[in-house]
Amino acid sequence: MKNHSFRYLVIGQSLANAGDVFYIVALISIVYDMTGSTFFVSLVPLIHTFSTFLSGLIAPLIIDKYKLKNILLYSQFSKMILLFLLAIYSLTFVSLYSIAILFILVGCISFLDGWASPARNSMIPRLVPTDNLIKANSLVSLSDQSIRLAGWSLGGILLALLHPNGLFWITFSLFILSTGLMSLLVDPKQKDTVPREKTSIKQALFEGWQIIFKNRALRTIHLLIIFEAIANTVWLSAILYVFIQERLKVGVQWWGYINTSLFVGILLAGIIGYKSAFLKERLVPTVIVSSFFVFLTTLFFGFNVFPWLALLLIGFNGLFDQLKGIFLQSIVQSSLDDHLLPKVYTAQSALITICFGLSTALVGIVSDLFNVVYTFIGASVFLIISFVIVINMKDTLQMKHE
Repeated sequence: MKNHSFRYLVIGQSLANAGDVFYIVALISIVYDMTGSTFFVSLVPLIHTFSTFLSGLIAPLIIDKYKLKNILLYSQFSKMILLFLLAIYSLTFVSLYSIAILFILVGCISFLDGWASPARNSMIPRLVPTDNLIKANSLVSLSDQSIRLAGWSLGGILLALLHPNGLFWITFSLFILSTGLMSLLVDPKQKDTVPREKTSIKQALFEGWQIIFKNRALRTIHLLIIFEAIANTVWLSAILYVFIQERLKVGVQWWGYINTSLFVGILLAGIIGYKSAFLKERLVPTVIVSSFFVFLTTLFFGFNVFPWLALLLIGFNGLFDQLKGIFLQSIVQSSLDDHLLPKVYTAQSALITICFGLSTALVGIVSDLFNVVYTFIGASVFLIISFVIVINMKDTLQMKHE
């Protein structure tokens, strides 16, 4: 990847992702120290998810009005300003009686994420040729998952050393750097963009959904996304915690081991996708094989009682699931004109949020009423349906080349 703008995009988003993790770590610490309440702490991810979802709903209007580079730049700049206000507020004004203002700032920061993610994913095919999309998406995946793997641990260490407010200032500094890198982006296809006719607000909001329904490849991929978003709720930390206690019957430290194994598998997928020309030439067989092994490892994990085998199963699950995701994302990016891609990504983001949110509540109920094993059986049912869809619709899963 010799494209300078692509490098700026990946590095800038990596810095922003690290900042997102650090500020959540600091925020959770402040909220818990101030309230001593798990309920108030749980509001942090809830507000984040809800705000991101609302932002995704109106994102098509923003995408219609502004260039992708400007969306990335202004969203990062706005988050930087809000994080500065959050750092000042947490240092001087915050108290139990004014915690609502803290949550409002969190909601505003999360609201901006609903624009940045679709814009970034849509920018990738504008910066790299179609033949390099799998390599580019693998590199982005590798960067994202590395931040996820190391960010929380590093955030905890920095929290102990610098306390929450110091961590806020580190986050603010990371967003300064990220904003600077976003300003250096050059979109080579922007000059080729043909001005579009003005559309109504309703038409703009639903355009991404209409594109998905009309395009066979996108329709297939988003069916897979629905079933897999539902199935993936079994990997929530709360479900894994119960599984470790009731099924594996080991100490809580295995919670960390299993999460680490999952992320190692995901990281390996990024490396393999980046390095392997063999798999790139066998895109559809790779997606089929990956879909089957995701189903198989999920089912076996649910019935397994051996801790070390659980590490292997979840590691392989992360590898095959992420490898399939990289390839499917590359198909989506090659299937559409550049100006339509952001609309599809905003619809996709809303779809994942809805499915994941509803199924999160469902798996919790199933786990409480029956047994945690039944959640993995249910997830396996959705995954085998996904595998059958891949087999039957494999002819639609082709990358278009320039």
